[in-house]
Amino acid sequence: MLRPVSVETKRSRSRLTLTVTAALVAVGLSAFAACKPGVGSSCEKGEARCVDPGRALTCEAGHFIETPCRGKDGCRLLPEGTACDIRGNKEGDACSKDEEGAAVCSDPKTLVSCRAGAIVRSVCRGKGGCSEEVGRAQCDASIAEPGEGCAAGAKSACAVNGKEVLACAEGTLKKAYDCRGERGCTVVSGKIDCDTSVARLGDACDPRLEGSFACTEDAAGILKCTGGRFAKDEACRAPNRCLAEPGSTRCGKPEAPS
Repeated sequence: MLRPVSVETKRSRSRLTLTVTAALVAVGLSAFAACKPGVGSSCEKGEARCVDPGRALTCEAGHFIETPCRGKDGCRLLPEGTACDIRGNKEGDACSKDEEGAAVCSDPKTLVSCRAGAIVRSVCRGKGGCSEEVGRAQCDASIAEPGEGCAAGAKSACAVNGKEVLACAEGTLKKAYDCRGERGCTVVSGKIDCDTSVARLGDACDPRLEGSFACTEDAAGILKCTGGRFAKDEACRAPNRCLAEPGSTRCGKPEAPS
């Protein structure tokens, strides 16, 4: 980040992380009025100016665009530059494409980020919530709702109902796998754990589970993950039932309750 300069020919630069920042050009009021930039004016990447307490000009592809500063601190001048508080910005508000991925936490469970030139507000339902460290915002989105937006490359998540794994497809979280086992879908040490010890014929299965087995819901048979789907493998003849045990899925006689 450039430090404030007092030479009129220097332009300020911005960095949209916690806020959009810019170096303040020290000029007289009359000179400032004569060369005051506006939307469409040429600029250098990273440059930004306050328009008023609630708006800023930010540089995008060499020209200024207007962006709102709806956070409680609005747009203001700081010793290190100009700051635009985007914590209160709404879904779809404009942001510079030059600042792709820049993000802040608006509260312990909400991330505000710039994606493809628009503000996206994401709910951070995971245990870690939304946190900021060393100017970087992170969102624990390991728990989510089907249909919520997601960015390319987003990690999988457990559905709020605890019974599905969600994956990002065309910008939306969609069901990838059912987790019909007793444990359902859980987050363990930051990783998604889907209990597929119970499945339905035709359920999708992770290719990494190719060759693994599951019990049918009525425990009357065994299914096998084949080609990305659970297919029929074996029927259990009465009185045997399908038993899903650690490291083994088999037909056997259930133990009588003690």
